[in-house]
Order: sequence, then structure tokens, then C-alpha cells
Amino acid sequence: MNANLKVVIFEEKKVIKDLLDLLDRQYDYIVNKEVVKMDSIVSELEDVSKKLAKLEIERRNIMGKDASLKELVESSNDEKLTEAYRDIQRNLNMIEQQKKANEELVKNRLFYTKKMLNLLSPKRGNGTYNAYGQIRK
Repeated sequence: MNANLKVVIFEEKKVIKDLLDLLDRQYDYIVNKEVVKMDSIVSELEDVSKKLAKLEIERRNIMGKDASLKELVESSNDEKLTEAYRDIQRNLNMIEQQKKANEELVKNRLFYTKKMLNLLSPKRGNGTYNAYGQIRK
């Protein structure tokens, strides 16, 4: 197995772990309503995502476009590489779950804020009915 490929895989593992940590921090910021910190973490998430994309492109260039990482790891008989691959898969699943949770929390907060704004400042004008009996906005 190519030594450069091993280096790239271990770097990917590290960057994916960093991404997971950032998403955990983002979750804490959302729950604690720390808007300024939520805004600042966006640039960090973009930087880590760019690093991961570069590593992925580098790995694909080394392996070739049609090669499967799973098959390569299974055929390598290298315990450390197999463990790194498992960690990557585990962390990717956790990232997906964390991302969904963060998105759902943000949607709920926005929905709540919109409802509160509608309660505090209702529409001023009188609605008129259209031909279907619905109020025009």
C-alpha cells in the first residue's frame, strides 16, 4: 500500500474528528442561544470542510476514481488502517446525526421566533376575501 495514501487517510480521520467537534460546539451554542458564537463558528466549519475536500481529492487522485476505500482497507491487512477506517465511518455517522439535530434546533428556534413576532406585531391591514373565500394578504 502507498505510504502517501495512509498519511491522507489518517489526516482525513483527524479532520473529520475536528468537524465533529465543531458541530458539537455549534450544538452547544444553539442550545445556549449564543448567537454571536454561532456566527463565528460558521467560518471554522467552512475551513474544516475545505480541508476535508482537499484531502478527499488527494485520496482519489492517489487511489484512482474507481477504486473503493473499503475494499482497499480490507485487502491491506493493516490493523491501524482498518481501525482508522472504522473511526472515519463512525465519525461520519455521528456528523450526519449531529448536523440533523443542529438543523432541527435552528428550524425550531426560527419557527418560535416567527410565531412570537407575529403575536407581538400582528398585521395592520384588513384582509379582503378573494373569489375563493380566502383572505388575501
